[in-house]
Amino acid sequence: MKKVNQDTYARVFKILLTEPSTAHELAEETGLHSVTAQSLMRTLKKHKVVHVCEWEVDRLGRDATPVYKLGEGRDKKRRRLTTAERHARSRARKAELTTLLGVRSDDEHSNNRL
Repeated sequence: MKKVNQDTYARVFKILLTEPSTAHELAEETGLHSVTAQSLMRTLKKHKVVHVCEWEVDRLGRDATPVYKLGEGRDKKRRRLTTAERHARSRARKAELTTLLGVRSDDEHSNNRL
């Protein structure tokens, strides 16, 4: 793990000047621990040095990882899934799992009970 010093700050700002980055990308480039990089980005955001310009989507389609851009600006809001979207995705995953594994659904299983 590396100490956060002037050199580290200079490398972080140099990276952010060239392109927007996530805290994980900054951690890889600077050698900081990812928790330290995330804490640094939250502090810079609090003092309006950086802002969230977009969100990276996780494997479930949720906005999960903020992408930071140097400069003052409005943060991009996280897209929240509606309840209907969450239920539809859950049903689709269950159907896919059923076809892949050849497993009976809960409804079929409950019909065989007394």
